[in-house]
Amino acid sequence: MKQREEKVKYIGVVVEDVDTDFTKEILHSVAHAIAGYNNIRLVVIAGRHDDCEDPEDRLHRYKQVYNSIYDINGVCRFDGLLLTLPNIDKELYEIFKDVPKVFIATTMENELTVNYNDEMGIRETIDYLVKIKGIINICMIGGRDDNADAQKRKRIFEDCLCENGLAYSSRLYEKSDMSVNSHEAAERLLTKNPGVQAIFCVNDQTASGLYDVMRQKGLVPGKDIIVFGFDNTSMATELVPTLASIGADGVTLGQRALEMLIDKMNGQEVESEVIPTCLYGRDSLPYDMYEYTTIEMLNIDAAFIYRMFDDCFYRYRNEVLDRNSINLKRLFYEIISKMLYALKNRYMGEDQFYEIRRLITIFFQKGAMKYTDPNKFLASVEKLQKSMNETQKLVFVNTRNNRLFSYMKDNAIQAQAYARNMQTKGYTAGRGRMHDLMACATNYGETGEKALDYLFENFGKTGFPNAALYLYKSPVKYEGSSTEGLKGNIYLKCVLRDGELYQIPEERQECSVGDIYRRSELPEVKKGYVGFPLFFGNYVFGIFVCGVDRSLIETGEFLTLQISRIIYTNWGFLE
Repeated sequence: MKQREEKVKYIGVVVEDVDTDFTKEILHSVAHAIAGYNNIRLVVIAGRHDDCEDPEDRLHRYKQVYNSIYDINGVCRFDGLLLTLPNIDKELYEIFKDVPKVFIATTMENELTVNYNDEMGIRETIDYLVKIKGIINICMIGGRDDNADAQKRKRIFEDCLCENGLAYSSRLYEKSDMSVNSHEAAERLLTKNPGVQAIFCVNDQTASGLYDVMRQKGLVPGKDIIVFGFDNTSMATELVPTLASIGADGVTLGQRALEMLIDKMNGQEVESEVIPTCLYGRDSLPYDMYEYTTIEMLNIDAAFIYRMFDDCFYRYRNEVLDRNSINLKRLFYEIISKMLYALKNRYMGEDQFYEIRRLITIFFQKGAMKYTDPNKFLASVEKLQKSMNETQKLVFVNTRNNRLFSYMKDNAIQAQAYARNMQTKGYTAGRGRMHDLMACATNYGETGEKALDYLFENFGKTGFPNAALYLYKSPVKYEGSSTEGLKGNIYLKCVLRDGELYQIPEERQECSVGDIYRRSELPEVKKGYVGFPLFFGNYVFGIFVCGVDRSLIETGEFLTLQISRIIYTNWGFLE
């Protein structure tokens, strides 16, 4: 068995509920930040949050076995760890006690942590609602009692109300499980507070449930009741109407945590940090951070134009560029500065007009809309366009600038339509591939190793360009963290590298579980690996290792369940 060169360092990212938007944003920011480090590989260790203790509860039993992934990865050799959950298993913590660690969005005594400064964004928002909007009836949908962030945000909410002369009472608060399934909490809150004017949701997912309940009651967020969330995830921009949300004002949690961990791994002194937060206004709570003044526009100051870009394409500030990437921020400067120079000089020639138009085309073709949301972009462009038109009453220059603004809007609409079309095609193709995999890999009479070969031969139908399939010699019955069978040897059966399927010869398959991410046969995926446990009932079959991407995070667990069922039926294993 071959391993990668030891100069490569492996960082484990320990999370729970990988399909939540908060976790996706953490993984996205860490994966992008890692682009600047050639000798580092990420490994995502993702389980499921389980607060149920009923041994008869079916979902609880499923999550127990699913969380065997923590035990499997407990024997892997990591050079550093990023953790987003405080309740890490004690046995696992002991194994990793000497490994450099940074806890993300978690309060841990005597540990290195990076957290939001929740108070900044919450205070900014409530002060604005009370002092500017004159709102006096504000409620909150909170989170779990065991979640430190949720409890901290509740305390800040209470303090901000009191400081603004508003009395807090338990009637104004309902706790939820912090998921999109917050409907019952939202229903209770609205029933107890018929005159509510604004609702603070502990996170964006909770707001999604509130939106559903409001829709059923004929209430429109932003119109009938102001709503704002926390974390500023992509979900905030996907809700209709779009959700105002409090998020990082600058560097993201994941990016800063990675930087701190690497410094610690290199022997530097590192202290815990808090990341400033601010409100990102959207339809559910319009809130403009900047105005574009005449003086600033006519001075054509670079800092002013870059501020425009940061205001509109707010996600780009955390992008890590490689040498082949186009710098969209610089390209935006070229576009806007040329338009402002024409405004200042009171002239825009035809050649200049078509040059700016060409740059706009490139700007959107290179994915600018990934870093904003449509409503935010359109509002920013319209505000800028209005300011330009009011700055100089020049019909000729304004006409050409307005044509360019219209061209920007057209490109934005086309880019969004194309992205949604590709997403729909991807889902359709994924369903087709899964159908083919199930049909071609299913056992039709044979059992044991021969029947499993059908799965290995058709592994490419999973649709993932980079993946690997490991199996134990025989199924291991999971009995909690004491299941030593999970920590022995495992067998690499097949690998996908850039879409090409390779079946591993029998003499090269066996390796220690601790080396599953270090095999030289695995593709070198820049954004790291994620492992899903393959299991059915109480029996663990192996691990499905894939390269990290957003589609995998959304569908990986479902795919793993299907592959597990193929293994279960084909292996001919019955208790």
